[in-house]
Amino acid sequence: MQKSHQHGFTLIELVMVLALIGVIASFSAAMSLSSLSKSAVTQERDLFVTLLLRGARAASLANIGGTAHGVQIDNANHQYILFNGTTYTAGAGSNRVIPYTNSAISITNSAGNTIVFEQLSGSVATGAGTITISNGNSTQSIIIRAVGQIDW
Repeated sequence: MQKSHQHGFTLIELVMVLALIGVIASFSAAMSLSSLSKSAVTQERDLFVTLLLRGARAASLANIGGTAHGVQIDNANHQYILFNGTTYTAGAGSNRVIPYTNSAISITNSAGNTIVFEQLSGSVATGAGTITISNGNSTQSIIIRAVGQIDW
């Protein structure tokens, strides 16, 4: 008597495994896109707070150039402009332009697009309010208080 052993998988078993792999892959892709979207907004917030706002405030506190310092938000060109003085002047030679890390980002300030820190005190002369950074899927807020405190 001969025993026959069949090796391998049936077609139904293979289809079920492939369907399961497909479901897991699509779920993973959706999660990664969501986290990338949040990551872009968080990265922009961190750049804006740590480099620009804190830098402008520190320059004002240190009285660099004997003047106030500020940040202009230019959504039309997807960039920030660091400037010296109590008002923003487009095209000034001392302005430093920093592009957004992601052009899909939108930044709005409840008090306007100019934030100026007062010389020596670091208080906010113009622009104290709530800044919202968004890309449509994710939103982050930064609060700039009149005393110069930056919360996020």
